[in-house]
Amino acid sequence: MSVPIPASVQVKEAAKAISAAVSASPVDALLGDLPTAHRALPIGHRIAGQGCHGTQATLQSGNARPVRIRFVYFPRTEHDRRASCHRHLVVAEILLGRVLAARAAGLRPMAPSLDYAAEARATLRPPQHMFHPATLEYRRWYRTDGMPRAQPLTREALSLRLAADGDLSMKEARSRVARRSHALPASDQAWLINRRDTPLARRPLNQAEYLALAEALDGVWQNSAGNSVVERANRRIVLRVVAALGNLLDEYVASPFKTPALSEAFSEHHLAHLRQSIEDSRQAESDSGTLLAGPKAWFAAKTVRMRAEHQIGLAKSPAAIPAMQLSGRPVVAVVGGHLHTFVDGRRPGARPGPAHATFG
Repeated sequence: MSVPIPASVQVKEAAKAISAAVSASPVDALLGDLPTAHRALPIGHRIAGQGCHGTQATLQSGNARPVRIRFVYFPRTEHDRRASCHRHLVVAEILLGRVLAARAAGLRPMAPSLDYAAEARATLRPPQHMFHPATLEYRRWYRTDGMPRAQPLTREALSLRLAADGDLSMKEARSRVARRSHALPASDQAWLINRRDTPLARRPLNQAEYLALAEALDGVWQNSAGNSVVERANRRIVLRVVAALGNLLDEYVASPFKTPALSEAFSEHHLAHLRQSIEDSRQAESDSGTLLAGPKAWFAAKTVRMRAEHQIGLAKSPAAIPAMQLSGRPVVAVVGGHLHTFVDGRRPGARPGPAHATFG
């Protein structure tokens, strides 16, 4: 009978390997030395006489082979008992393969804030009669002569047109566009349109698929709590993959994982990645080549740094911290100029009802 290894011990063992590898290129260092990792050609690109891992084939210059991660499956005799875990393993492999293939193709591999509704707003033109010609949503999709646009105006472009036509300040124009239209930022709209045209094998993940990947990794971890070789191997792989996902996101994202060990690994490496991007952009600002290239290159590096600093600020803001769970301990607070003691959010003896004060 196997004795389960505590999750804290497994996390510490895997964390040692992660911290030793993270000094190199983070994602490649975290995933490249896993026993189940290999650089295989996608299906459809293999040639006759080529091994299953693509070792004898060469790609055209400029196309990097994506790292492919494989989990370890249980023996067939345990298939029925492990059916739930196997489903999680398959989903995680497929979605992780798309993430790494998109990264190898130079694409932004995930966009946790963009859902299918945002994709529809960027790619599906509504009928012309649905909007009055004076509305921003009409102007986003149609020209003044009624001709449809090949692509809708971005938030930036629509703000510029509104400021020019309505004699408004850019601040007011941006505010109106944000409140009265479905216009998207240029970077998000371009990502959504490119995603729709990208083959499925390397299509980046939107919000729903990103959450499905997180749920699958949570499921693999929770179904691998034993001491068998398969379970220990899969937990090591999951922990490395979660840390790598944190290194692939350039915008602050709260951890999507329910398992504390995975959530901690994701947040730690995600914040480390954002801090490293600040240091890299600072070096780019002070680099002599950037200064010689002109003010545009210098301002571009500075913009990257300021954006990364903003993401770190979001990570540390009170809104990013989950609301404190009130325990049975008494809390003393001043309400209406008088001291009151609260237990579980209510004063002892007070009638039950919705709390009117928030403590944090």
